[in-house]
Amino acid sequence: MRVQRIEKIKLEIEKADSDSLKLPLRTELAGQLSYFDGNIAKEIFLDVQKIIKDKGYKSDHYQKLEAELLYSLSSVSLNLQDTAEALKYAREALAIATEIEYDMIIGRSISNLGNIYSRQMDFEKAKQFHKRALAIQKKANSTYGQALTLNRIGRVFSRQKMMDSAAYYYKMAIEVDTSKTHRLQIKGNLAGVYAKAEKYDLAASIYLENLQLLDPTAYNVRAQNHLSLARIYDKYKEHSKANAHVDSAIFFAEKINALFLIQAAYHAKVGIAHNDKKFTESYEAFLIQDKYKDSIVQEDTTKRFADLEFSYQYKNERELTASQLENETSKKRLYFILLFVVALLALVSIYFILKGKKQKIALAENAVELKEMEKIKSDLVLANRENELKKVVIEHSITEEVLNKTLDDIKEIVTFQDEIERKKALRSLSLSLISEKTRHTSTSSLQSYLDKVEIDFKIHLDQNFQQFSAKEKELVCLLKLGLTSNEISKVLNTSIPSVKSTRYRIRKKLNIDPNTDIIEYIEKKV
Repeated sequence: MRVQRIEKIKLEIEKADSDSLKLPLRTELAGQLSYFDGNIAKEIFLDVQKIIKDKGYKSDHYQKLEAELLYSLSSVSLNLQDTAEALKYAREALAIATEIEYDMIIGRSISNLGNIYSRQMDFEKAKQFHKRALAIQKKANSTYGQALTLNRIGRVFSRQKMMDSAAYYYKMAIEVDTSKTHRLQIKGNLAGVYAKAEKYDLAASIYLENLQLLDPTAYNVRAQNHLSLARIYDKYKEHSKANAHVDSAIFFAEKINALFLIQAAYHAKVGIAHNDKKFTESYEAFLIQDKYKDSIVQEDTTKRFADLEFSYQYKNERELTASQLENETSKKRLYFILLFVVALLALVSIYFILKGKKQKIALAENAVELKEMEKIKSDLVLANRENELKKVVIEHSITEEVLNKTLDDIKEIVTFQDEIERKKALRSLSLSLISEKTRHTSTSSLQSYLDKVEIDFKIHLDQNFQQFSAKEKELVCLLKLGLTSNEISKVLNTSIPSVKSTRYRIRKKLNIDPNTDIIEYIEKKV
């Protein structure tokens, strides 16, 4: 079936008269060929990417295509045991997919990152990436992506020898997936759980059923099933059957140059031949296994992987630092502007004071008339202020205490003889009222959010994270409610950079990297 599809794609490529048709077909062809020869598939993927770059294609169509082929390059590189290349391509695919909001590739690229870290035996990081991927794939309603990630989570638990958890995720993956070959692969993984639980008959029946149902060209999955059967028959001391299946595993693994599978099959062959007392055959298999082992464990690949991982972490730290520096620069600029405004206001005030002194002589001649006018004006001001304040109290903008204090201030202000001083005092009082209203509104809004947070979470936060300041605890509670940085900035009546800066300080105090979810980390911390 797969061979027929390959031939059909080749014919379609010959007929295609534009890159917009030809390049997606070549990408699909490489994907099909990856089941037979990863190196050839990789060459085609890279050639398609080079054409996109050289011809400067920037439309959504080509950006999606590049994200897809980079994801495929990551998968092929991992199958070829080059984890450094796999990490590089997965990161590049994620960057492009995120920029164009291509959820399917975002989810699969993050899942690939989890698979890469699983190969590196960093199981906790692997599970973090897989869970992120699963959330995105559920949102995108990608059943294949969900099954892929659930299967990978199962494999992580299996490697950690947590077989109940592994079986749980494998069964979930089988329920979700609709792809025949993929479902059979997952069933093979589930059979592995049964084998480790020494339910050999049940496991063997699944492997044999898979081999009957699998597409003849599903070489990778066939190799895995034959290898598993060989190990079971070796347990039963049926060495001839075990040897036949391990040879089949080697045959199919070599067809796709799956180095990891080839090495594992020869490793099994060493034990099977030894148990069958065929020591020469066992030794020959050992020499071949050792050769493949040396080709898999390459120091330069390990070093490149470590360098790449460090560079991505450094990039994240550098972006945070740049954001902080930008915030500091903005603050300094704002302080300078405020200083300038204050100085300007001071000069204006001095001007009006001097001007007021010159007018004192003229005002003195009409003192009686002026006092009457000021009294009328003061009464009007007092009446207007009282009405305004009553309205504010009715709207719950300020407290009764603030109202009474403000009324006393007004009564004192209207007794001022100097009109300029009286205007300044009233202006100051107005600004105080506005400030009190804003503070009260912000505080009420924040408290309404904080009241929604579970009391158990608040207690856990207070008992186990005493290093947090009050503002940091408020921000953590808002994060617990699922608010974004933009929403939090509105609730706290502050800027988005200020929110990000507080989140950065929280991460520093927790000593966690930017990829780790703060709330998930806090909830798990005992």
